[in-house]
Amino acid sequence: MKYLIFLIAFMGVLPLGYILTLNRKFMRLAFLAVLLPVMMFNQVSINFFSHETYRGTSRGMEVSLIYLIAVAMLIGMWILYQKKPLLPDTGSKLYWIYFLLCLPSLMNADNTLFSWFELWKMIMMYIVFLCTYYYLYNTRDFNTVMIGFGIVAMVTFLTVVFQHVKGIHQANGFFPHQNSMGMFMNLIAPVFFAYYFNRNKGWKRFLFAGFFLMASAACMRTYSRGAMVCLPFGCAITTLLSLRYQFHMRKIQILLPIFLVCFFGALLLLPNIIKRFENAPKESLMTRQYLAASAWNMMKDKPFAGVGLNNWGIKINPPYPYCEYRYEAPKRFSKEFKEGIVETSYLLVGAECGFLALAAFLAWLGYYYCAAFKLVKQLRRSELFFIPAGIVGGLSAIYAQSTLEWVMKQQVNFIQIMILFAALSLLLKYCRQFASGQVEVLT
Repeated sequence: MKYLIFLIAFMGVLPLGYILTLNRKFMRLAFLAVLLPVMMFNQVSINFFSHETYRGTSRGMEVSLIYLIAVAMLIGMWILYQKKPLLPDTGSKLYWIYFLLCLPSLMNADNTLFSWFELWKMIMMYIVFLCTYYYLYNTRDFNTVMIGFGIVAMVTFLTVVFQHVKGIHQANGFFPHQNSMGMFMNLIAPVFFAYYFNRNKGWKRFLFAGFFLMASAACMRTYSRGAMVCLPFGCAITTLLSLRYQFHMRKIQILLPIFLVCFFGALLLLPNIIKRFENAPKESLMTRQYLAASAWNMMKDKPFAGVGLNNWGIKINPPYPYCEYRYEAPKRFSKEFKEGIVETSYLLVGAECGFLALAAFLAWLGYYYCAAFKLVKQLRRSELFFIPAGIVGGLSAIYAQSTLEWVMKQQVNFIQIMILFAALSLLLKYCRQFASGQVEVLT
């Protein structure tokens, strides 16, 4: 039945997506159909060759409604607006270098099908990147992107409130895990804050202020220690950049009410936040340390190709020797020993794919971080200044959070990152025109 449903969706979505690109108003709706389904990713996705019980970063060859609409939009835009390059910027080239450097790891993989799951996901993510890039190239419609993320934040907040009423302690909204929701909100909340903080008029300021408060409340309600620490860090960076490059006394005045709202909001959650830090089991920290040591063992053993892309869930368990601590305390572990994923995105990439792939991964992430910093200076007199100022704060938050959690590689978070990277890419390529106001922008 699921394959029949997929076939119907495939036959219908592709021509529909193409038709929607014929009109800019309809194209906007089509792009919202790329962004908004992250709220129900599992419900609008189908897994081929599914292995749902596997503890890895990908459990099947996923085909999502998001990917289908992105492909349809790409085809439509290339036909209507002439074919464009597949590698529009340096960051996209670095991404494919990272992809290619992951391929040698298949030689060491115990299950190459699991590796293909991750490779497939990376290809799909790049399609989302291209779709976003060329949508923005043809429409200059940053407004829809930001409003779309705002809708996600609002619905997430309402879901978290519902879960709170039901007595769920660590809310996860509609995300696969509370850490996933925390990272999603950490990346976009500083962008919402930057819009409100750097605009001096217009009703949308207050709309984005509401998005910021809802995203922040949802993030704090996860009680994820990494997310709760990194959110203020990211917002502080956005605030400092805003004061540095677009200083106005009005900003000093509005910082006080913002601080008070956040302060009293934090007070409401303070008892549970304190409990989360004080009563966190020691085993949690020990497990993180043990898994990090295991990842380092893998990197030392297979420095050039790693133990196999998306094969961590196999190689961390017997009969492989990388998880040494299970032998040090044998009474704690049964013969059916199963261990989770290392709680660090960077160590996970290094362990599975080797040092070269890790270097390419860091270069790819670093490129867009540097691009955002560059755009902060170049767009300091533009209405679009809020985008790079917010993204610098958001990336600072999630890059720091990724030293504690691996969820950057989960599909929903990966999609969000690719959309914002595409926005940065277009802004960087045409920053002079945007800065001088030579092109009309929807904001």
